[in-house]
Amino acid sequence: MGVKPALETRVAAAFTYLFPLIGLIYIFTRLRENYFLRYHGCQGFAWGIFLLFFWLALQLILFITGGIPLLGNLIQFLSKVIYLAVFLAAAYFFYLTLQGEKFKIPMIYDLFGSR
Repeated sequence: MGVKPALETRVAAAFTYLFPLIGLIYIFTRLRENYFLRYHGCQGFAWGIFLLFFWLALQLILFITGGIPLLGNLIQFLSKVIYLAVFLAAAYFFYLTLQGEKFKIPMIYDLFGSR
């Protein structure tokens, strides 16, 4: 394994998984010269785009099933479990990035990731 990036670089890159718009800064400014920032900036921004579309789809499902008594409540509960899982995934990505690791989020990297 290679040399870990500086702590400041790892912290900056890690925040792209919690605040995906930060990734745009790393993609379109002089900071793109740092490979670690650019890699995690692209992947973190793609993660945010994926979450946006996923959230919109889930809201549509909640809207459609909201009037059905038992099914609506079940879908609402499952959506809260999914939100918790997404938050835990983002926290895990944050942790891995702080450790200086370069990892691929399945499907996200394949669709949007930097090459």
